[in-house]
Amino acid sequence: MVDPNDAAAGPLGCFIRAFYDARRSAGRTGDLELLRRFMADDVRWSEPDVGAHMGELRGRDAVLDMIRRALDTTGGTFDLAVASTAETGSHVAAAIEWSADKNGRRIGGRELAVFEVRDGRILSARFHPDDLADDRAFWGEGSPAAS
Repeated sequence: MVDPNDAAAGPLGCFIRAFYDARRSAGRTGDLELLRRFMADDVRWSEPDVGAHMGELRGRDAVLDMIRRALDTTGGTFDLAVASTAETGSHVAAAIEWSADKNGRRIGGRELAVFEVRDGRILSARFHPDDLADDRAFWGEGSPAAS
């Protein structure tokens, strides 16, 4: 099932949209505990290694710490939204649009996030950014790589 909007989402698409809605709320309030119920205790989370707080993460606490550090680094401006989803019985791919400000620089981008969900919890997540070099430059891990 492909979901270009909320009305067409299947159960996993709705679940991931709810996770990102909670992520947005948690970013505004600082209460990242809102996200705990969405993730398995031993969640596997693979972010591109573009900043000191990203990379291969294991466990819910590590993921919450990564989100906290991203929000702290951007003064709370790091925002993400689901543009669309496609799902199978156990996986959902979500096109994510995001933006953030850091040190007077604004960045925005898109990424494909692939989640494995079982029993109402995210078991694993893997993120595939649109522009890895720009992400690295923004998050402070060197200058953009040559194409």
